[in-house]
Amino acid sequence: MPDTHFAYGPLRATATAPGLEALADPKRSFIIADERTIGFLPDAFSACPRAIVPRGEAAKNLAALELLYEAFLKEGLGRDGSVVALGGGSVSDLAGFAASTWMRGVDFGFVPTTLLAMVDAAQGGKNGLDFGGRKNLIGCFNKPRFVLVDTACLAALPPYDLACGMAEALKHGIIEGEEHFSLIERGVLGGLPLGSDSLAAIVKASIGFKGRIVAEDPYEQGPRMLLNLGHSIGHGVEVISGLAHGAAVAVGLIAAFGLVSRRARSGGDSAAGTSIERTAERVRAVLKALSLPLTLEDARLTASAATSPAAFREAVIEAMTADKKRRGADMLFALPRGIGNVTIEPVGLEELAGYVREAP
Repeated sequence: MPDTHFAYGPLRATATAPGLEALADPKRSFIIADERTIGFLPDAFSACPRAIVPRGEAAKNLAALELLYEAFLKEGLGRDGSVVALGGGSVSDLAGFAASTWMRGVDFGFVPTTLLAMVDAAQGGKNGLDFGGRKNLIGCFNKPRFVLVDTACLAALPPYDLACGMAEALKHGIIEGEEHFSLIERGVLGGLPLGSDSLAAIVKASIGFKGRIVAEDPYEQGPRMLLNLGHSIGHGVEVISGLAHGAAVAVGLIAAFGLVSRRARSGGDSAAGTSIERTAERVRAVLKALSLPLTLEDARLTASAATSPAAFREAVIEAMTADKKRRGADMLFALPRGIGNVTIEPVGLEELAGYVREAP
């Protein structure tokens, strides 16, 4: 896959910066956005054909994809055209897949407007849809030609959405090491809301880190699997609870630390268990300051549909079994042993199910 050009600057042209016009030709662009993010569109692109898709995860399905294909056909989008996605991670996931499969692939670029999209979804070349009540079962690897990052867009982001994006950034810090993790820890624990300089530094650190991993392993056959930290259980929680992705990842992060600690103690290594729990407490403090759920029970209590504790956990277990990381009777699981110390190992589905039934 060709490298993506990352540009940091204003979306709208200024006296000193050309904005989106430097990256996409208004005469050849097709705009994909939701009803909120279309308001970010620069005037130079106001005459472009466009499609307005649902907000959030509701955009990532075959029905939304078919509507985009119909719009592409109606507007005559050819291989000389370009798709520009303006919005959060769901918009970029859908738009990237649609562009990658229309006429076997047309040019596309992303303008992420949420923290989650900036640090994660808009980069890396993963495009996909949900299917059968499961996350990202349909998809492809194909990088956008460009990503334009304008952190000024975050000023309009609700605090909850910002917190959800920070959970993904925190995941990057846990994987990369102390310097990256402490950048986020200091920023969040130093008091919210974060200033624009702190946010910009966190965004650049995450983009740089993920970019290095993707360059080394573009098709997720090795170190890129580390980016699944917090996602194996988190995706199950997200599907069943209806929580936003970042909130479910927060639950998944704490659950992953709990699993590693339990394994260490059951193996007789109480010192390792204590060390892991201390690290988990640092992660928990950041997520708590962000007002994100921390436990499976937190997720159940904030779920979109009421269910009993036992039924909720069984549903999460069932959702986990359809995860792409499953290998037979095992799950390739990202196990956090400390800041900067995460490994990928097969964990039996029976062990995972037993842990999910007993975890807080």
